[in-house]
Amino acid sequence: MKIIEKHKDTLLSATDVWLVQPDNIDDILRVCITPNRVPPEGHRAGLVIATDAELSAGTLISTLKSCAVGLDLPHVYGVSIGYPLNANPPFVIKRNRDLTTKWFAFEPVTAAMAGLPGVAPTGGADSFLDFLAEELKPALAEAFPIDLAEATLAGQSFGGLFTLYALLTRPEVFKRYLAVSPSLWWDDRSLLEAAARIVSEHPAPTASVYLCAGELENKARFGRQFNGPMPEHIKSIVSHALGSVDMPGDMFMMEQILSGWRGDQFSVEAHVFPEESHESIMGAAMSRGLRRLHGKL
Repeated sequence: MKIIEKHKDTLLSATDVWLVQPDNIDDILRVCITPNRVPPEGHRAGLVIATDAELSAGTLISTLKSCAVGLDLPHVYGVSIGYPLNANPPFVIKRNRDLTTKWFAFEPVTAAMAGLPGVAPTGGADSFLDFLAEELKPALAEAFPIDLAEATLAGQSFGGLFTLYALLTRPEVFKRYLAVSPSLWWDDRSLLEAAARIVSEHPAPTASVYLCAGELENKARFGRQFNGPMPEHIKSIVSHALGSVDMPGDMFMMEQILSGWRGDQFSVEAHVFPEESHESIMGAAMSRGLRRLHGKL
């Protein structure tokens, strides 16, 4: 990983921003780093890495700082990963690449729904996970007093899908996993199928998992939300992929599968937040999820 630039953010207090070039991703990523409290001399803080800095950075930082005041969370560095503010194509296309497994059929959809030409590539999840595990985490521990054994991965939507993919494929990289509204509908729910196989074939990892979704993330609401004007060939793909979306239902299916992992060092729980939608859930999810995972609630 090459660090291209480091600077202090002018809007988010006590936040360092790194622009980095990963070894195996042909792009520039923007990494926002904020401690909730600086640990005492000789001590190291935990780490929360969140996807989608464009959507998560403010919520993550405010939650960590507010909860630190009342001792609802331990010393922890919040790190949100996104893209340069002037990124072209925009982050909605780039996250489509970095947070998913390969699904050719869906590649025309995200661009069309965003009103952009071309396609949004998929399938970069392994490269992105390699970047987090082998490049970013060591660099953070070298620059800041961070204990990498106390690391949490958090993500929402595609980020939640990626969080569970990381748990299932490389569970040793993080100790805690916060999957918010995970897009388990992706690729005809292939991650649910993979999870069942992995849980049956491998011993339980040392990990704590918190899954959550909003009460309003249901088929009826998604049907209205994604029923706008779009080319017919795109509409047919959207109808196939999202026509039966039930995020709470898929979440509970994943919880049931993961509950097959039995061991003193593994736990999983799932929660539905009343009156929250796919767009409104992040505040509640960060607060409840991080406190549950750190044993403060």
